[in-house]
Amino acid sequence: MIADCRARKIDRIITKSISRFARNTLDCLNYVRELKELGIGVIFEKENIDTLDAKGEVLLTILSSLAQDESRSISENSTWGIRRRYESGKFGMSTKRFLGYDADENGQLVVNPEQAKIVVRLYDEYLSGKTVDYIKRTFEREGIKNWNRKTVWQATTLQSMLCNEKYKGDAILQKSYTVDFLSKKRAKNQGEIQQFHIEDNHEAIIDPLIWEAVQLEQERRRKYIEEHGTNSYSHKPETNPFAGKIVCGTCNQSYARKGWKTGDVYRKVWQCQERYKVKGVSGCTNRHIDEEVLEEAFKMAWNLLLKNREETKKRWQCFAEFGNPLEQYRAVQFADITENAKYITDFDTDFMLNTLDHIAVFESGKLVVAFMDGTEIECGGE
Repeated sequence: MIADCRARKIDRIITKSISRFARNTLDCLNYVRELKELGIGVIFEKENIDTLDAKGEVLLTILSSLAQDESRSISENSTWGIRRRYESGKFGMSTKRFLGYDADENGQLVVNPEQAKIVVRLYDEYLSGKTVDYIKRTFEREGIKNWNRKTVWQATTLQSMLCNEKYKGDAILQKSYTVDFLSKKRAKNQGEIQQFHIEDNHEAIIDPLIWEAVQLEQERRRKYIEEHGTNSYSHKPETNPFAGKIVCGTCNQSYARKGWKTGDVYRKVWQCQERYKVKGVSGCTNRHIDEEVLEEAFKMAWNLLLKNREETKKRWQCFAEFGNPLEQYRAVQFADITENAKYITDFDTDFMLNTLDHIAVFESGKLVVAFMDGTEIECGGE
């Protein structure tokens, strides 16, 4: 409208009230003065003000200030009412972009069985060692539909789903709040105002212990990335299965894969990323290692774990009873995987992702294979 006024397409503006024309006193006066210079008057019907009148601006200043205060009062009353409803456990929730749930006639969350399968699979895949990027590619490759019935997924969406407490049946209210009633700007609530946590608010899709295990796994991965100086926990394991999982026993940083060609022979070799961090300057002195050796080390270590299962089983039982949710999950997982299992002879990427935490490489040639359950097995060495 202002642009049309500047283009001389409008001669007069008639509006119901000051509060409908602008959100605050300053904006109201600035626009009125600009329009007045253009010879365009604004008539406010409720307040009976014509800005082209000599007394118009004085009255407008007073009344627009009152209108701003009225807007503040309405906002505060609305906020007060919302918070009182939160305190009593009453709230509304949109399911438009909420995979796994629908809303019934009373606005309560009810499980959508087909979508719930996707949510359960997401949590299972994550705890089996996959990253959200890997899961995103898997879902898209299989044509799995998201909340808007499309087959395009975002890793950030999957990440937020893994953190959403509503999947375990709870609801946290007032995660964000309005910072400014005029601009309507909202911000994440980081303790500035009270939050409300309602437990067992609706039917859960994810068992609370599994949900807690996922939160611990996310934190574990964050610490792992920070400790070993890698950019991601795992990067495209379809083509690079050991990415982020090979650790230097000398400097504790991660190894990176290189392609080496000797004559007609092409080798996939892993080398400490600190080896030549500065071009031409030798850094970490630890040795390189062929990918085939890593595959053999993983198979050997897993078979040794199977061989000594009865000894390790006692530790799993202890974790299953007294450990945190992630330790409980891993203990039960490994007990189930190893029961009646046979020795492996072939390398399988998905199985490795599901069981291996990392392999530490030492200058002596020793390798320490660390599994997700905390078991460490030494192999190799000179």
